[in-house]
Amino acid sequence: MKTTKKIFAAFLAVMMIALMIPFTASAAAPNGPYTATYVCAPNASTEKDKVGDYDFSFFKIADLNKTTGEYTVISTLSTNAALVNAVNAAASTDRSMNIISACDTVYSTTPAKFGDAAATLSFTSADTTGKNVTLNDAGIYYIYCTKKPAKVTNVTNSLVALPYYSNNSWVTTTDQTTVNLASKVSTSPVQVTKTADKTNVGDNDKTVTYTLTASTAGSLENKLTTYAITDTMDDALTLNESSVVVKLNTTTLTKGTDYTVVKDYPYQDENKADKTATFAIVFTSTMLNSDAFYDVGTADAAKTVTVTYTADLNENAASKFATALPNTDGLYYGNNSGMNYEPGQTVNVFTYGVNVAKVDGNTNSPLGGAVFTVYTDAAATNELKVGGKKVIATTDDTTGMANFVLEGSTKAFAFDADLTYYVKETAAPAGYNINDTIFTVNIDTTKGVTQVNGAAIPNYKPVVPETGGMGTMMFTIGGAALIACAGVLFLIVRKKKSAK
Repeated sequence: MKTTKKIFAAFLAVMMIALMIPFTASAAAPNGPYTATYVCAPNASTEKDKVGDYDFSFFKIADLNKTTGEYTVISTLSTNAALVNAVNAAASTDRSMNIISACDTVYSTTPAKFGDAAATLSFTSADTTGKNVTLNDAGIYYIYCTKKPAKVTNVTNSLVALPYYSNNSWVTTTDQTTVNLASKVSTSPVQVTKTADKTNVGDNDKTVTYTLTASTAGSLENKLTTYAITDTMDDALTLNESSVVVKLNTTTLTKGTDYTVVKDYPYQDENKADKTATFAIVFTSTMLNSDAFYDVGTADAAKTVTVTYTADLNENAASKFATALPNTDGLYYGNNSGMNYEPGQTVNVFTYGVNVAKVDGNTNSPLGGAVFTVYTDAAATNELKVGGKKVIATTDDTTGMANFVLEGSTKAFAFDADLTYYVKETAAPAGYNINDTIFTVNIDTTKGVTQVNGAAIPNYKPVVPETGGMGTMMFTIGGAALIACAGVLFLIVRKKKSAK
């Protein structure tokens, strides 16, 4: 597709100048200076990727014999047979295309052969009217775009011949036909995407893996000075810098040589507002100057940068239960024509809290001092541990409530909504029996904090017989009977001893 667009653009460009290169004339050509009028004004709504600053240089490639109307390739280029043959060929559209092709080949390898530009036209995104270029010497000029926005992958080069012969007379100006050089510009879309390997996360499984994907920008003829994939994450997430892996297509790049990881990276967004990313993958000048970075124009050679890394849930998550923890990427890139920002995507992860409430089963009064422990299995045999520490909740004396925390911590523990947890009371309030129910906890994602059992859990005191009741009487009767039996046995034993 890119190749087809380039050929079509080249064809249009050549058609505009094909009749402007004469071979012979019946009258001597007038002396200069000569004027051509150009504009480079992309449509801001339909061609926004083309908008930016441009420089076009006019290099003289052939002198005009103003008497005979014949052209001669300048000395520094005269050894290029393809160019000489194209200039000397019969007038045709192919002739102009062949001249441009020969110039493109020379410029890509040895641009110094063209010498200094005879003139330069500069355009900014604010320029919408034509600008004149003045050429003092008669001849053919190769128009090369020496500065262009980073989204531009190609600018079809063109020619102008001044003066030129038309309708049996010499014309010294192209004012009557202002050429919009934007029509020669080709761009390639730049895209940035992002994914996460999970939506829900908790302190017991706190690591999220993110994948950032961005297309390369610029081209071999329009190399970048800046290429930075920005990443802005919620402060409840912490980057694991050692986990960063960067690939260009399938090739793994080297940190320090090909890219660096820059924290608190400053950039400007698409509205030119100053922003600071949590970090950015910033490509080095060595990588951006290498041909390996750029798409050479064929589908199988299109380049994609892929960044993978992990981030961990941190202590700030305790105040953000059921709140989206966003992570947004983007691409900040550019060259000497200016900087661009391509917004990426935002992906969110979530985490949640769990608490428990304890009351007296008879009075419904809050009970403090009850300890609950989290388990990973329905039989409550495997305690959930993080770093060797249990996840517990100890109820408050005043409210009877408690958040689950990591043993020895006061920070609320973050729970993963994708998991099922099991909770059991492991220590009862003083003077109460343990409630031996094993509670299943499935996180309610409509709430920041899920309560175990959905309501307060009751505890009861041990049953103790009342004073003067039937229970006491039975104990008294039993005790008296035992004493009586003991007395009878004593008398029997004593009687036997006396008989002896």
